[in-house]
Amino acid sequence: MITDALFTQQAIHGFIRQDREIADLQEQLSSGLRDPRVSADPARAMELAALRDLQSDMATQTVIGRTAADRLALADAALTEVADGVRELYLISLQAANDTLTREAHAALRVQAETLRNSLLSNANATDPQGRPLFSGTAPGPAFVLGPEGVSYQGDTAATVVQMGGQAKLTTALPGTRVFGEGQDSIFALLDDLVRGLSEPVLSARDTVQALSYARLELAPSVGGAGAGDTITVTLEGPEGRADIALTLGAGGQAAQVAAINAASADTGIQAQAMADGVGIRLLAAGMMHVSNQTGPEEGLARRPLLTLAQITDTDHIMHAPVALRPAHLASATLIGRASDTVEHMAEMRAAIGAMGKALDSRIERIADTRLTLDKAISRLQDVNVAEAITRLQTLLLNQQAAQQSFVKITGRSLFDYLR
Repeated sequence: MITDALFTQQAIHGFIRQDREIADLQEQLSSGLRDPRVSADPARAMELAALRDLQSDMATQTVIGRTAADRLALADAALTEVADGVRELYLISLQAANDTLTREAHAALRVQAETLRNSLLSNANATDPQGRPLFSGTAPGPAFVLGPEGVSYQGDTAATVVQMGGQAKLTTALPGTRVFGEGQDSIFALLDDLVRGLSEPVLSARDTVQALSYARLELAPSVGGAGAGDTITVTLEGPEGRADIALTLGAGGQAAQVAAINAASADTGIQAQAMADGVGIRLLAAGMMHVSNQTGPEEGLARRPLLTLAQITDTDHIMHAPVALRPAHLASATLIGRASDTVEHMAEMRAAIGAMGKALDSRIERIADTRLTLDKAISRLQDVNVAEAITRLQTLLLNQQAAQQSFVKITGRSLFDYLR
């Protein structure tokens, strides 16, 4: 019959749909995920796509943050060693100021300072896991290079930053000029000066030279060459007080030197006379005379003593060997002060790196919280509600069984069953 055939066909299609729905539910229960097809739920699929984009962005930020954290950790480790090194530098400067040390002890301190300089240079050129220098700013290559004139900075003054989503930019390192200083104010210049102070001729020189009543003052030839006219400034102190005197170096400078000293005689109580050899200057005073604080020449700080003072008799007989005056920046007190300032500065740099690390850790924690929220939202959209799915599956199976039994009973009847 046509009606029976149509009934049978519709029933079979219904059974197929039930089988598919049951199979889908069984597959979702097996995988733990809801139907991922867009057609199954377009709104849910769009929301999932947006959440997964955010999840991918958070994952990228996490990788960037961890890389930056590793970089900061390495910078902190390098600065820890540098901080230990500058404390050692300070101790060396204290010991070097002890005039009772033997030449051998001074030589040992010099070797210690030279070794320390190499160690600090290595720390200053530390790199991150990708081989990028930590303290060269944004410039490639080593941050510092040792050349004939000492250690020089090769990087730039920019601080490296990372973009942590949106407008969040975090600093991950400091330029070498800020950490280690620059020029004469750098840690390496201080170490060079300390080594120079532990070497001749500076080692035998004194921060202050003095004489009683009569003295011979002699200036070194011009640093820039004969006739170059380099000038140094010294503090001259006598019975009447003190004054800063500018003295011209070089050949033919004796007359100018005498004139400069005599111009301040009223303030110092010291008079000057040219000596017969055309080089030395006789100083006369009714008491002690002190010379200190040599600065210059104007083109740069001198690396060697440029002035000597000798005690003489009233007949110009030299009583003791001339004593050289240390340049002011190589004076023991100056080196100790600079070393102390460096210790404090390095503590500040470590604090700065620590603050960067704290800010980065806080950002990474916020990203982790956001990722957890996204994971929960994605799980809510894509994970199967097991209890609901099992209930639905049991209902489908029960309905399928009832439908199949009804179908068998109905399709098993013949015409004679209806004629009874």
